[in-house]
Amino acid sequence: MSHPPPYGQPGPYGRPNIHVDAREIKPGRAWFVIGVLVIVGGFVTAIMGFVFSLVSTVSIADFEARVTSGQESAFTVEDPGFQLGLYSSSGGNGQACVLTLPDGTESGFDSPGYSHNVDSGAESWSLVGTQEISEAGEYTLSCSDASTTTEFAVTNNGDGGVEIVRGVGSTLLWALVPSVLGLVLGLTIIITTAVRRGRFQRRLIAERQRQYYGHGPQ
Repeated sequence: MSHPPPYGQPGPYGRPNIHVDAREIKPGRAWFVIGVLVIVGGFVTAIMGFVFSLVSTVSIADFEARVTSGQESAFTVEDPGFQLGLYSSSGGNGQACVLTLPDGTESGFDSPGYSHNVDSGAESWSLVGTQEISEAGEYTLSCSDASTTTEFAVTNNGDGGVEIVRGVGSTLLWALVPSVLGLVLGLTIIITTAVRRGRFQRRLIAERQRQYYGHGPQ
């Protein structure tokens, strides 16, 4: 009488207990690790993108001019067509400043239709005024505030509130898209691997059962 194959021994009712080594099953278990890494990578990318985008959104570009009460500072605009933002420290009033235009006329700042507050190290700045810059040339910022310690500064705010809204939208996209995409792809890899391994294992068991029953008395 022949011996049963090494991967199958008779069970209590004569049916073989088929053993399948996990290393024989395809696809390999490494795909589970790959799926987990894809999920983790998605979340890490989302966090890094969120932080970078958030910092870019709330930060202030380099100041074109910076003054304290009673001072003035000139700066040159080469590429007009943007909103100039007036920022103050210590809660200064935007009405305390005027902007001398290239033609020599003075113009006050409009009240901003949105808020923008930034803490940069030991300094805190708040948007207190805006001015649309439509022509190139030399501008002069001058301010007169009751407090001699209040500082005022102007910078290029791009499209103004639209720019900030766009930045907030970009920040939210960075927080959601990579994490959701990584989760979906990672789970797809894990589930697909599990299903295919299960099918492969059942096929091996079926093949070995047929081989076992083919070993009868000689």
